[in-house]
Amino acid sequence: MNAFKVIFYNCVILMLLFFIVELSLRQLFPNYHYYYRTHPQQANFDELLAKTDTNWVEANQDLGWVCQQKVNLAFPSPPRRGVHYKINSQGFRNSFDFRNSLSTDQKRVLLIGDSFLFNIYLSENETTTNYLQNEKGTDYLFYNMAVPAWGIDQMYLAYQKYVNLVQPDQVIFVFVDEDFLRSMDALFYACGEKPCFKIEDNDLQINEDPPMLWEHLCWHNQIGNRMLRAYYEQKSAELAQFMFEEIIVNEKKAQRNPAFIRIPALVDLQNAEAREVFSMEKLMKKHEVNYLELYDTLAALPEEIYSSYYILDDGHLSESGAELLGDYILEWVE
Repeated sequence: MNAFKVIFYNCVILMLLFFIVELSLRQLFPNYHYYYRTHPQQANFDELLAKTDTNWVEANQDLGWVCQQKVNLAFPSPPRRGVHYKINSQGFRNSFDFRNSLSTDQKRVLLIGDSFLFNIYLSENETTTNYLQNEKGTDYLFYNMAVPAWGIDQMYLAYQKYVNLVQPDQVIFVFVDEDFLRSMDALFYACGEKPCFKIEDNDLQINEDPPMLWEHLCWHNQIGNRMLRAYYEQKSAELAQFMFEEIIVNEKKAQRNPAFIRIPALVDLQNAEAREVFSMEKLMKKHEVNYLELYDTLAALPEEIYSSYYILDDGHLSESGAELLGDYILEWVE
């Protein structure tokens, strides 16, 4: 009986401490963004899928989504209006069709990324790709294979789908930290359904596993949700490392040296949050490939300087930020 009382009282104390800490966190972080992983078996999956943004999204069976082939892509809450986009028949921001570009003698550089490389909200003459093309001239042809809201997994799938078609002389990946966690989802809000993977028996497998019971318990409290986010940040980093390593091995077999650039989001610089879990430095050193993390470089600058590389009230790259990214890429273009 005494042992039962001890256990009971300890449980009560733990519950009280939990509620005190939880209440404190909610007071300190009222705008905390709760994380949860989407999966095909969740009850509201079809409801979320029906909310796909049809103003710019073109569903793609292999990649999840690409862009519609029109100039007036209506992205949500644009900080700049009247921006026109040139989208080719594959759904990427290029003025040429990939299938019609192989007859030239130009060196082909394949750039793969998300909205930061897509240069959302920037005009055609302000993009990183345009900057690179102007700097290198007609001897080179730069392919922009970047789509807003893509995760690392979709970049991997795009590489697998198009690398043999494009036959690039060089492949460069550009990504931000949010791209890692996106790989955990089977649906990205307003964009649609996408493939989702897990590592099983040292191989990539389609992940259709529903969230575990403990995940459900972590969805609506900050204590548990912070642990849940940390868990999936680690899992997503492991998944990205697996995919990147496969890409590197394939590129080495093709006698190409790939390159990877990790760009910090503006909010990461403002909050001094480097998020080391997403660093791929050890992997890149292991395979001796070009890799750059811009967090330390930008964080060392005064805020008014590094902020100029981003669109205010949005966080994507500004024109000067697109040029800065282009300058780093030029260091590797052979």
